[in-house]
Amino acid sequence: MENKVFSLENVKSYSWRKILSGTFLIAGTTIGAGMLGIPLATAQIGFLPALAVTVLVWAFMLCTGLLFLEVILAMPSGNNILSLSGRFLGSKGRLVSGGMFLFLYYCLMVAYFAAGAPLFASALNNLLGLGISGWSSFAVFALLFGGIVFLGAKVIDRANLLLTAAMVISYLLLVGGGSSEVQLEKLQHANWPALFVALPVLFSAFGYHNVLPSLSTYLQKDRKALRASIFLGTTIPLAVYLVWQWLVIGSVPQEAIAATLSRGEPVTQALESVTGNPWIFLIGQYFAFFALVTSLLGVAFSLVDFLADGLKVSSSGKWRSFLTVATFIPPMLCAGWDPTVFDRALGIAGGLGEAFLNGLLPVALVWISRYVHQNRAESELPYGKASLLALGAFSVFVMFLEAFLLLK
Repeated sequence: MENKVFSLENVKSYSWRKILSGTFLIAGTTIGAGMLGIPLATAQIGFLPALAVTVLVWAFMLCTGLLFLEVILAMPSGNNILSLSGRFLGSKGRLVSGGMFLFLYYCLMVAYFAAGAPLFASALNNLLGLGISGWSSFAVFALLFGGIVFLGAKVIDRANLLLTAAMVISYLLLVGGGSSEVQLEKLQHANWPALFVALPVLFSAFGYHNVLPSLSTYLQKDRKALRASIFLGTTIPLAVYLVWQWLVIGSVPQEAIAATLSRGEPVTQALESVTGNPWIFLIGQYFAFFALVTSLLGVAFSLVDFLADGLKVSSSGKWRSFLTVATFIPPMLCAGWDPTVFDRALGIAGGLGEAFLNGLLPVALVWISRYVHQNRAESELPYGKASLLALGAFSVFVMFLEAFLLLK
């Protein structure tokens, strides 16, 4: 069996329109609220260790995405995580995968509520002179964005397009205006022994695997275009995350980041400590909000469809209101009960949910497909069993690390 890895030479004859579509879908899925938690986890280890561990997680998620692609391409179009798990892991594997999917996406929804509702309430209070706080802020947040999700794909798509454009503009303004505040001495701090502490949150920031089945169908199973899309679509977030960490770690005092982490708030709260440009904090708040709600809409949309599939009901009509309520009310209650849960929810989602679904599961699916079912599909990674064992071991390590951090 011939092993091939991605190279630009392999895609020169293929449609760049396909590749660009796939690239931006994967990059848009990947970039989101996770970046609000990344500097909180990496600031304590320093910029150079942060750079190293971010590249490590990017490479890992690139590899497991290619493994997932291998299984998808070996199966008929229209398969999702549940059907793939049922095919290769049986009914119990399907049940475990479905349970981890729900666990991951509900944890992410809790994080989005915990950080997004206070930001939204603050904006409403400043603009309209309202006094929204506490539980009412979570209820208003759920009502507005639950309403958008309830109205369906077309409304979600239009809202997401506007919010994504606003997120990109605010990010560029934030980086452009804040770069002058970066100080070299802040970037020189390094705590290499604590390198792996940042892994769980970084895992939550590089998840894109759930869109690969749909992308495969959309690109008509064009293997080389899909490979290129995965490589480029994950490299864009890598660059965005590295610049973001350079800005925050190089400009925000360590004590401000530590205080923000202890309060369970997104990192943009720490930008209040940056001196020189008072408007940086305001832009940071807008950027945080747009990053959160663009992620929330995508995750909520996936959850509604997943619940409909699992319950064997239609995701439209009278059932859609029930599915939307089931998607929004549990995370609203969890975040309302403990509003400081943002960074913990991201860590749990990445260290347990992402490490299983986007790490261990693709490894297991490919192993069984190749060596049990003897499928002769083209391998997406070199070194056969050795690479699968290494990726699987790393996934298990991250899951145990998150469990250890939770029990500390």
